[in-house]
Amino acid sequence: MKKIYNLIVAAFAFFAILPSCSQLLEPEPYGLVDLDLVWTKYNYTSTLVGTIGGAAEWNSSFVYSPYTDEAQHVQDRTGGGYYNWYNVDFLADNFPLGSNYDGYYNNIRTINFFLAPPAGKEKTTYANIKEEAKNFLNRDDLNPDTGENSGKFSFSNIDDEELEFWLAKAHFYRAWYYFMLMKRFGQAVIITDLYDQNETFNSVKLNTVEQIADFIISELDFALSAPEKESSALAFRWRLGSGQWYRINRGFAWVLKARTAMYAASPLYYTEGSKYTWEYAYQMNKEAVAQLLAHDHKLFSTEPKDNYAYNCYDYYHIYPSGDDVVTRTADKETILANRGSLNIWQENGLPINKGRTSCGICPTQELVDAYETIDGEPILDLAKPYLDDAHLQPNYNKNNKLYDPQNPYANRDPRFYGSIYYNGAPRYWDKPNGVKVETFVGGNCGISDEAKSDYYTRTGYYLRKYNCASSSDEYGNYDGRVHMARLAEMYLNLAECACESDHFEDAYDYTNLVRERVGMPGLPEGLTKDQLRLRIRNERRVELAFENFRFDDVRRWKIIDQTEEHVTGMRIIKGDDGKLTYNRFSLGTRTNKGADKYLLYPMKENEVNKMKYLTGDDWQTPGWD
Repeated sequence: MKKIYNLIVAAFAFFAILPSCSQLLEPEPYGLVDLDLVWTKYNYTSTLVGTIGGAAEWNSSFVYSPYTDEAQHVQDRTGGGYYNWYNVDFLADNFPLGSNYDGYYNNIRTINFFLAPPAGKEKTTYANIKEEAKNFLNRDDLNPDTGENSGKFSFSNIDDEELEFWLAKAHFYRAWYYFMLMKRFGQAVIITDLYDQNETFNSVKLNTVEQIADFIISELDFALSAPEKESSALAFRWRLGSGQWYRINRGFAWVLKARTAMYAASPLYYTEGSKYTWEYAYQMNKEAVAQLLAHDHKLFSTEPKDNYAYNCYDYYHIYPSGDDVVTRTADKETILANRGSLNIWQENGLPINKGRTSCGICPTQELVDAYETIDGEPILDLAKPYLDDAHLQPNYNKNNKLYDPQNPYANRDPRFYGSIYYNGAPRYWDKPNGVKVETFVGGNCGISDEAKSDYYTRTGYYLRKYNCASSSDEYGNYDGRVHMARLAEMYLNLAECACESDHFEDAYDYTNLVRERVGMPGLPEGLTKDQLRLRIRNERRVELAFENFRFDDVRRWKIIDQTEEHVTGMRIIKGDDGKLTYNRFSLGTRTNKGADKYLLYPMKENEVNKMKYLTGDDWQTPGWD
C-alpha cells in the first residue's frame, strides 16, 4: 500500500530543492530532485526535513478574536471575511477561516515519506528511538571504502544529535497536524504508511477522537524519548536560547499532550466510554505542569520600571521589545511564542496614532463585562449575565458593591487596564497627565457609525494588549507577540480539568496562582461545582484574552448559543455640562451562529466528493450539506 495522499491532496511526485546560500545542494536540472535521490546527500534530506513544519500555522496574530465575542472587526460592513462571518454569507467551500485540511495531509505525507523504513527493512514500531535511528543510519554497518551504510541514508556526514532531532521533529509535527485535524473537524484518518493510488479504499474509515488522541500522545511520547542534551543546539531541548521562542521544544510537547487530553474530555469531543474522561485529562495536565515546573518554568512577575507598562501582566505581553534579545533567564513563563512582533500601534491602533492604518479589532462590551472589580467580585451574574438575548440589559451581580454603571471603568481587575483602551484611559503610562483616550461621540478616538471608516472604533473600545508605548512610525515597532503556549494557560487548563473531575483544591489553587500574579484576590471558598466552573471559565476569558483560545473554548464547551449571536458596544454621549451618559448598543445579530454546525469546520466539497467516491462514506462535518 503506498499513496492515499495522491487522492486526498495533490500528488507528490518529486521534491523541490532550492539552492542554499552556500550552493552546496547541487540541484538536478530545473532545481528538482527525484525522490529516490533525497537520501543520497545530507543537504537534500535536511531540506526535506525543513519543510515538515510548513503547515504548522503558528499564529502571528489574534486572528480568531473577531470571530468570537471578544471583538468586532472594524471591517464588519464592507464585505470580505468578517462581513461574511457576521452575516453567514458563506458555504463550506468559502469558509472564512479556511481549514488547511489539504495542507495538513500534504505535510503528513511528507513526514510519512521521511519516516518510511529503508528499502528491505520492516517498519519499526517507533518504540525506541535508537532502534529507529539504526534503521535510518546503520552506523554498525558502514562500508570502510565508500562510507555508505545499510540504513536509509547513503551519506554519513550527520551527527547522532541532529538525526535524533530530525526524528523527534517529524513525530512532533505529525502529532500537531493530527491535533489540528481533531480540533477543527472532530475526525480524521490516521495514516502512517505511503499508499498507492491503485489501492482499494473501501476499508478506509474515519478514526474516532479517542483513537486520534491516542495517536497524538504516542507521537509526542516518541519525540520526548529523544535523548535530552541541553548543551546541543541540534537536540530536542527544554531550554531555549536567545531568539528561539518559536522553536519546538519539550515543554510544548508536554503542553500538547495535556491539551489533547483536555480537548478529548470536553463536551464537544467526548463520547460515552472513552478513556478520555476529565479524570484522565486532570492526571495528564497535572503531570505536564509538574514537568514544566521541574524545568524552571515560572509565571512572569517582573514589574515594569518607569511606568513602561501598567503591571507585570501588561509588561509580559510587550516583553521583549524586539527580537533576539531575551533568554529564559528573564522570561520563564513562555513555552512557545510567535517568531515576529505584532503591529498593534499601526494595524490595530488609535486614531491619534500617527501612521496608523486601521483600528482593527474592537473589544466588545461582553469582554469588558468579564473583568471583575478589584475586590474579586464579578460585575455580572455569571450564571445569567444578561436578562435579554441582545445583551442590552445586564444582570448585575448583587454581591458587587464597587461597580458603578455611571463610572464603569473604575476599580477593575488590573488586566483590564493593560488590555483595553477605554474612555479616559491614558495614552501613555509614563505620562499619566498627558493625552487621554476619548471614545465618547466626538472625542479624539470617538466611536463611529461610518461603514467605510477603518480608523474609529465600532464598539467604544480599542486594543491595548501587546501595544508598547514606544512603538510609532517615528521610532519603529516594539510591540509584543502572541504566545502560543505559556505557563498561565497550563495552570488554567489544569484548574478546569481539576474542577470537572472534583479535585477542587487544585482547581482553586491553580486558578488563584494566576490571579495572585496580578494582585487579584483568590476565589471565594465554598463555591458549588457549577459556580467554580463559571469562575474558571471567566478567568480563562480574562487572562487569555486575544490569545486565540476563546474560539476553541466556547466550542469545546458547546456554549456558542450563548456567546456567538450577539455582541454589543458602549456609546458614550458627553453633554454640554461634561456629564457622560453610557448607552449599551447592539452590533447586530451574527446570524445563526448558535447552530451546532458551527462547532466544527466544514470540509471542502471536492474533498467530500472524492472520499465519498473512494470509500462510499460521507465525510462532511455534521450540519454542512
